[in-house]
Amino acid sequence: MKKLLLLVILLFVSSIGFSQIKLDVKASLNNVFRYGSGTERNNNLSYGKEYLEDLSDARLSVNDIVFGMRYEISKPIEYGVDFKGIRKRFIEYNNVKDGVNVRAGDFWEVISRGLSMNVFEDRTQFYDTGIDGLKAFYKHTFGDKNPVKVKAEMFGGTLQYNDFVDVTRVEIYNVRDGNFEISPVKFLNIGTNYVYAYGTVPTSSDTTSIKAYVPEGYMSFNYKNLQLFGSYAYKHVNTTPNTSYPVAISANGDGFYGSLSYSMPKIGITMDYKNYRFDLTDPGNRSADRPTKMLPFQNPPTVVKEHSSTLISRNPHVVDFNDEVGAQIDVVYAPKDNLTFNLNAAVASRHFDYSKTTSAGKVIYSRIDRSDSYVPSFDKQFSPYWEIYGEGEYYASNKLYTKIAFDRQNAITYNYINPLASEIQKVNTIPVEVRYSLDKEYTLKFIVENQWVENNIRVGDKTYMNNLVAVSLSRSPNISATLSAEFTDDKEEPTGKKNWFLGEVSYKFNSANSLTVSYGTERGGLKCTNGICRFVRPFEGFRLTLSNKF
Repeated sequence: MKKLLLLVILLFVSSIGFSQIKLDVKASLNNVFRYGSGTERNNNLSYGKEYLEDLSDARLSVNDIVFGMRYEISKPIEYGVDFKGIRKRFIEYNNVKDGVNVRAGDFWEVISRGLSMNVFEDRTQFYDTGIDGLKAFYKHTFGDKNPVKVKAEMFGGTLQYNDFVDVTRVEIYNVRDGNFEISPVKFLNIGTNYVYAYGTVPTSSDTTSIKAYVPEGYMSFNYKNLQLFGSYAYKHVNTTPNTSYPVAISANGDGFYGSLSYSMPKIGITMDYKNYRFDLTDPGNRSADRPTKMLPFQNPPTVVKEHSSTLISRNPHVVDFNDEVGAQIDVVYAPKDNLTFNLNAAVASRHFDYSKTTSAGKVIYSRIDRSDSYVPSFDKQFSPYWEIYGEGEYYASNKLYTKIAFDRQNAITYNYINPLASEIQKVNTIPVEVRYSLDKEYTLKFIVENQWVENNIRVGDKTYMNNLVAVSLSRSPNISATLSAEFTDDKEEPTGKKNWFLGEVSYKFNSANSLTVSYGTERGGLKCTNGICRFVRPFEGFRLTLSNKF
């Protein structure tokens, strides 16, 4: 009886309190439904492929309190492990006025440019390094005449990383992070971040327990037309002995990223530099599951251009964050309001060469140090990569738009076992796009891409050509239809095909609801986004995507 009386009193007091509070209640629901049915190809094997995925993200906010959850049905899933149930959930207190944010549950976070901490989700790549735990954030400005801005953040939780190739291989980490930033003057920001993590890294025959320590310092300087940024992170990993690694490992690595941007009327220039040495190791020890590698909660800038062109994107540079030094320059020049040019050049390589000797039947690699390892090398034993891209956009009138580009990629993959078998690939691509507005509603778009590839390790012809043609008709604001065709004369194409045809129709019911349907054949290949690369297998069949926001 006493408990019941106490409950009644609490409810009564609560009703009085809430009656005096003005409630601001908002709710939203985002739903994405994906279905596909057809045939997928893996090397010379073809098999039926069907997936059905539905993701519902719901949010309810009451004043400064936000509740959120995601209910997912991925059974069968397109890539990964089947799942049905609540995948994400959180409760968050967000007081914008006082600069306070506290969140319990699932979250993603990027600190600075991601050298020590960058966890995110990319559903198109089926990549998710989200953390399940607790996060607290605070920011405040002190003073009015000479304001000093500070930001502090702490979070911790569990991260589960699923391997791309073997989806049953799972790395689990317990992560702790502390971050502090201060802006003593308007144009300067200084920050530091510290990550401590312990977890397990499965290999083919064992599981290794590790402890990792990743401190980072960074600064940004913004004054008028000049922006300067620099960040340095240090990584230390200790392993626990096991069968695969009977001796405890104490490994160090580091990484630096810097960028310089300058803009003035009609022209903007950006230069980026990377020096990633998070796990320098010899050619005989570069497995993707080694416990000393860069950890999945790190994801620094790639310092290479990401392309919208279909054929250029088929040959992406896969960044090795453990061992890569490089730079990029990007120039945008607009001599007229209707004319814009873009020039981009990038170069990258490994840091060191290695000499090979044999002792008691075992191959031993010895590093050949060089004093200028902070500069990329074009020598083939450093597996160099370089790319030059040029683009011009021209609005001839309010009806006609044209874009033409040229891209040259040159990549060497050095083979230490047999140097004569090192792969040298040269790719030249010319994409052209033309858009013409027939009237206020209808627009035609033509895309033509031609690509010439030369690869020295091919068995037959060393060169081949790829072609892409796409035609789109759209009616503003709700419907578009696209037909695309891709061709190749590559006699060593893994699927044995010489052409691929695809049709796609997209319809927007309104600004928040859309439907996309496609049918045909897709070539597949390597796909990279934000430094995350996975191989997409060739597919033939039907796909449907329905997106709704309420």
